[in-house]
Amino acid sequence: MNGFWHSFGWRQGWRAFVTCLLLLLLLAACNNDEPAADRPPAGEPVVVAADGSGAQQQTAGQDNGNAGGAVAAPTPAPTSTPEPAGRIVLWHSWGGKDSDALAAILTSFQARYPQVTVDTLFVADTDLPKAYADAVRAGSGPDIMLAPTWWLSDFVDIGVVHPLDLLVNAADLEAYWPAAVDNMRWNGQLYGLPSDFELVSLFVNQSLAAAGGPPATTADMLAQAQAAPAQGAGFYNSLYHLYWGLPAYGGRLFDDAGVAVLDQGGDVAGYLAWLRQMSQTEGSYVDTDYGMLLDRFKKGEFAYFVDGPWAIDELSAALGPNLAVAALPAGPSGPARPWLHADGILFNPAATPEQQRLALLFAQHFTNAESGSVLANVAKRLPANRNAVLGDNPLLQGFANQATTAESMPSRPEMQEAWGYAGDMVIKVVDGGADPTGTVTETAALINEANNK
Repeated sequence: MNGFWHSFGWRQGWRAFVTCLLLLLLLAACNNDEPAADRPPAGEPVVVAADGSGAQQQTAGQDNGNAGGAVAAPTPAPTSTPEPAGRIVLWHSWGGKDSDALAAILTSFQARYPQVTVDTLFVADTDLPKAYADAVRAGSGPDIMLAPTWWLSDFVDIGVVHPLDLLVNAADLEAYWPAAVDNMRWNGQLYGLPSDFELVSLFVNQSLAAAGGPPATTADMLAQAQAAPAQGAGFYNSLYHLYWGLPAYGGRLFDDAGVAVLDQGGDVAGYLAWLRQMSQTEGSYVDTDYGMLLDRFKKGEFAYFVDGPWAIDELSAALGPNLAVAALPAGPSGPARPWLHADGILFNPAATPEQQRLALLFAQHFTNAESGSVLANVAKRLPANRNAVLGDNPLLQGFANQATTAESMPSRPEMQEAWGYAGDMVIKVVDGGADPTGTVTETAALINEANNK
């Protein structure tokens, strides 16, 4: 027993001695004389050497040339994104100055994306819709087409255009005029990106306009015309040219279900009565003869003419610097809201996902601010991109200003019946002396009956 305890005591003493020695070494390691400046402040992250050894470390933001000699971790090499590459096909019917603008945009796209080739094919606008639809239904056709939204509803009905809602987001669309984006929709779905647009505004012959400037309201316009025939106005009697006055008088053509509601709310009858007063005033005209109205305005027979940007070149040649563009007059219920219709890029649903991605890349380039500036300055088109630079063209700027109150022209099927009946409505009141209120009620009923509403 004594030998056992003696042996046990010796072993215990030795273990105690080793433990004390280890504790002393540990304390010495914890109390080394590393300079405080080389230690990261509390809570500040440490960058570890790329090899993970921890042998080299640096406080985030520490100067590489510090006295401690710490070495920064190497910056990871950025992951390279593959350059877009491939070939897409575009069909269009743009000629003349439009073709020049398209060529310039294609050149800038090629410079930006040298690995993407865009093949273009010109097809006359009278042949383009059928040629495109037939090709797509046969499983071929172009990847994209440049087209007006006049054709959109028919294309959707026969399934030859691809919706974009899953390819673009709301932020991508903020650069465009809202009415231009809405004009590329059908039944709530987006089918294209808008490139340019048209709408009517008020052409002004400044040599004849009133000293106080163009009329701000319909009442002002009538008063100016009654005071001086030369300050009269010309109105082409078509629903497209005259629609702006319906919302200005609080009216609507359709509700959300496509029911004609001309007689429900607002004062459409009051607008028709105003048009009749203008027509009965010397020097003012509301007529279905567009050529006559254009010719009279060019000859300086009246100061104001409601028309679109397609007339700029012809009117500028006749009136020179006297030609200006002003906002359409407001009505009793608010600003004039002309219809806006757009051109844009439509997508082939038969294209592969990769082709659609390349097509979208081109469509976004074609409709960006840089390309919009080309459309304005070369083709004299109104770019759908609100950030495009219109240069020193005050006439285009006037139409762009009007776009702030514009509405998207409906592309719903019920419009087919509205064109004729609404045009007849104005003729009955202006030329035939019909009662405005009764005519509005009758017209709404005729449109709804024709549309089975």
